[in-house]
Amino acid sequence: MSMITFETPAPARPFLRGMSLIELITVIFIGSLLLSMVFLVYTNSSRSLMRQDVVMEQLLNLRGGLASISRDMRIAGNGFSMIGLKKQNQLLQIYNKDDSGAATTWFRYPAVPGGPTTPGVLPVFAVDGDQSPDSITICSLAPDFASPLGALDQDFHSGDTSLRLKPSLSVPTGLDPHELLKPNDYLAIVPPTGDAVLVEAESDATDLETISIKHLPAGGFPNGVGELPAGSEVFNVKSVTLHTYRIDESPATNETFLIMDTIDSSGDIMAEGIEDLQMAYCFGEDDPSNLSKYTNGIDFASLDDTFLRTVRLVMVARTSKPDPYRNSFNRIAALNHTVLASPDAYPRRYLETTVQLRNYFHARSK
Repeated sequence: MSMITFETPAPARPFLRGMSLIELITVIFIGSLLLSMVFLVYTNSSRSLMRQDVVMEQLLNLRGGLASISRDMRIAGNGFSMIGLKKQNQLLQIYNKDDSGAATTWFRYPAVPGGPTTPGVLPVFAVDGDQSPDSITICSLAPDFASPLGALDQDFHSGDTSLRLKPSLSVPTGLDPHELLKPNDYLAIVPPTGDAVLVEAESDATDLETISIKHLPAGGFPNGVGELPAGSEVFNVKSVTLHTYRIDESPATNETFLIMDTIDSSGDIMAEGIEDLQMAYCFGEDDPSNLSKYTNGIDFASLDDTFLRTVRLVMVARTSKPDPYRNSFNRIAALNHTVLASPDAYPRRYLETTVQLRNYFHARSK
């Protein structure tokens, strides 16, 4: 008897329906749209962050540079009246130094119309750049007390290495002599007539009758003065601030900087991206709140009869990078700098402040 075997059939597979061409195109289109939106949001966010970074950097450079000049300007001329300089056009003699601190030459301003023609420093010296950036040199002293250390016991020559004083200042009992004089302090030798001269102490106040000083520049005193006479008073003015602020540009990188020069160094970068510095000046009894009373330069000869009272500072900065949105920006006119180059891709901002000299001299105090 034969047996019939029945096999169970395999279960049928469900029918899998594929995507039509229209559905595929729709999915690709929607996916591309979403990716484009994500990329657009990312790009705009990146550009916005980049712009905020350069703007923050720009503002910090503006504020830092303006604060540095303002701080020096407020103390311009400090200590000058103590050593007998009652007018703002009276010169104080000081020498330049090299990197090691050795004397090189007597300080002299660059030749400008109406400026000093002989060596020496003033509380404020400025050069009006007209259609280019201005520059300004500010000087101040930092005396601790107004009494002189003494008077020269004998004539002082430029080749001498010590000052002999008589009478000298009496040191009170219990007072540390180092508080009166320390090595590297500046001493002002003030003759009865002529310019005061600054020298640097090499010894302390252990013996005020004989003070060792550092070597002066070779070739004698400036202006042909052969000696400073006996009886000239000697003051300890401690330190000297002599800062020149100017704008410098690197042609290779097209970068601009606010630069500070001192008596022993040059080219110190104070702020990056500063492309213009403009100043105006108010004199005498004029109202500094009235902007029409300001002039764009200083007539140094007129300081014999009047005095510099207030300085108006305007500083312009550009960003370190072009605008990420590729916009074009006009340059900023400041005070009498009105002839400007064509627009470019760098956003610009400016800050302005008015600084009153704390040590200006009234004409009636002459």
